[in-house]
Amino acid sequence: MKKLTAGIASLLLALSLPIGGTAQSKAPAPVHPVPTRAQIEWQELETYAFVHFGLNTFNDLEWGYGNTPAKTFAPERLDTDQWVRTLKRAGMKGVILTAKHHDGFCLWPTKTTEYSVKNSPWKDGQGRHVFTGRRGLIGGGLLEDACRDHCRGDLVRELSESCRKHGLLFGLYLSPWDRNSQYYGQPEYQKIFHEQIKELTTQYGKLFEYWFDGANGGNGWYGGADTTRQIDPKSYYLYEDAAKMLRKNNKDIMIFGGTVPTIRWIGNEQGWAGQTNWAMYDEDKAKHYSEAQWGMEDAKQWLPGEVDVSIRPGWFYHPREDHQVRSVANLVRLYYQSVGRNANLLLNCPIDLHGRIPAEDSTRLIAWHDHLKEAFRDNKLRGVAVTASNLRSGDKKFAPNLSNDGKTTTYWAMADGVTSGYLFYRFSRPTRLNTLVLQEYIALGQRVKRFRIETETSPGVFEPVATSDSLTTIGYKRIIRFAPVETKSLRVTFEEARGPVCIAEIAAYLTPEVLEAPKIRRDESDKVHITSVTPDVLIEYAIEDAKTKHPKGWQRYKGPFTLSDDHATIRARVSTSTNKDRPETTKRLGFAASQIQTPSLGADDRKALLDGNGYTTVTLDAGQASLELLFEDARPIQKLIYTPSQQRDASGHVRSYSIYVDGQKVASGNFDNIQNNPIPQEVLLPAGTSGSRIRFVAEAIVGQGGRVTLGDLSIE
Repeated sequence: MKKLTAGIASLLLALSLPIGGTAQSKAPAPVHPVPTRAQIEWQELETYAFVHFGLNTFNDLEWGYGNTPAKTFAPERLDTDQWVRTLKRAGMKGVILTAKHHDGFCLWPTKTTEYSVKNSPWKDGQGRHVFTGRRGLIGGGLLEDACRDHCRGDLVRELSESCRKHGLLFGLYLSPWDRNSQYYGQPEYQKIFHEQIKELTTQYGKLFEYWFDGANGGNGWYGGADTTRQIDPKSYYLYEDAAKMLRKNNKDIMIFGGTVPTIRWIGNEQGWAGQTNWAMYDEDKAKHYSEAQWGMEDAKQWLPGEVDVSIRPGWFYHPREDHQVRSVANLVRLYYQSVGRNANLLLNCPIDLHGRIPAEDSTRLIAWHDHLKEAFRDNKLRGVAVTASNLRSGDKKFAPNLSNDGKTTTYWAMADGVTSGYLFYRFSRPTRLNTLVLQEYIALGQRVKRFRIETETSPGVFEPVATSDSLTTIGYKRIIRFAPVETKSLRVTFEEARGPVCIAEIAAYLTPEVLEAPKIRRDESDKVHITSVTPDVLIEYAIEDAKTKHPKGWQRYKGPFTLSDDHATIRARVSTSTNKDRPETTKRLGFAASQIQTPSLGADDRKALLDGNGYTTVTLDAGQASLELLFEDARPIQKLIYTPSQQRDASGHVRSYSIYVDGQKVASGNFDNIQNNPIPQEVLLPAGTSGSRIRFVAEAIVGQGGRVTLGDLSIE
């Protein structure tokens, strides 16, 4: 991506000039609150990675109970260099590791508990030390003795060293909740928790961010007590003392969570910030955590938002989610909805059972970064002639041309008392655009409340761009996407602000959309739905001719339509005015759902079973292991397609099955690896199979003593 910032050194120089002195005599007064230099530097990072790895990885868990044996932590080819190389190639500026999750298992050989890597088989709990010819210089025995503790298997150390080696920042997550510790909820645990913080902040070099998770107290193992313990997190963890320890060796560290944060959770784990997003926020004024999605215009504290989301459904790695890695188009959308809405993006990249970022995840991450880099390569506004409705006393230090000079340490500012006005850019020739990037000079506070983007459609006539984005706040960065337009002039009008508007940078681009083939499904009422993850695309579809296999004629998709034909084949494709690739998908449909009766199911369950959506599920009653589907008359049946639930819980997936047609058993078998790979399973029936009653029997399911769960069933 073309860099819109100039560098920390220039920023610090600009901030160090005295506002009341001669050099800055006409600079606007700050509109409080304002960020610290560290908060500005943090927001300039934009994207960095979360890494969840631990006992949960090897036990197919998200929240361990605290009783999982340490011996199950056994990565075979753990390679933190591979993590960091991949993340750096994906444009990440740093890495935050879950040094301890809620289960209490520590990824470093802490002195505070035996529940750590030192009692796992990884590196025999001791690590390996390779002598490289220097043994004789120091004395083999002395060196070996001195290194024995230092070289013990220590994942925190390995990752911190990989980050320094490859030039990425390093951060840590330490769960305050500890479901393993027998002392949790008691004064003794406060000492343990703070000693863990001390170890992590004194032994592994500089940290750029520290995470205190908000999950606190509940049921757990607690040293064998196997009970529930509740605490008051605001007082129990002594966060104020913890923050002092954090800052002692990392004065500019960003703190997430606790009672003295410097950044805030965005209020969801879905990957988006509010389109209106103020960097200001007072937690004590919030009535609900979801208010963090938008911030507070009148808050007293500068507390910018961080969007945390995973590239997979889970935070930890699960083989069953290998087919659910976010697409490149989905990742691009995350970027626009986080960084493009005045927040930072913390993207979780789970580590697999081998101790590596999986190949598919790596491929998607790198393709995502490559797309963004290319999309923001050519700034159409750089160096374009610009005028403004208002000048600040004619001072060139705040002239309009500073709004498109490629630097965020310079800025155009309005005169005191003026809170509305515009910037007008004139191109030398008609220029095609579909994206605008706006940045305020946030060192003096966040100001813009409402703005407008217009292009000149004919001499002297301006029309608003066609966008679904709300044109409200800007902050550090706001990215607005709109329908492509060709114009010779662009006008950005600031309609309302908290003070004289200070614009550091405006850039314009013609960004290509990432297109992937659309998805097709037919629901329980025979309506066909075609969807794309990319907004504002042209979707077209065609029905294949049964004989020629060619599409009968492409039509524009305007919404769900009824198709009650049996065994129809639909093609669908997407395109935009900036991307004519038209990726296409083909979907063969079975018998129309309107012909299928499900006598044992209610209306809601029937809908969930036949709607073509594996995320809506049917759970059979306890003790029920079969389901019957009925037709009004007998017909040839070629196959049954079973789709397991696409939700994260694998319990209830059918592992072994039998299929009966009109009372005769026609097929049986296993869905191998269904727990780890829950994709649709096709069962071909013997040639000549015909009937009106199909019974699907779950002979065995994933999980002990559970109930059968079905995502979808269809018949061809």
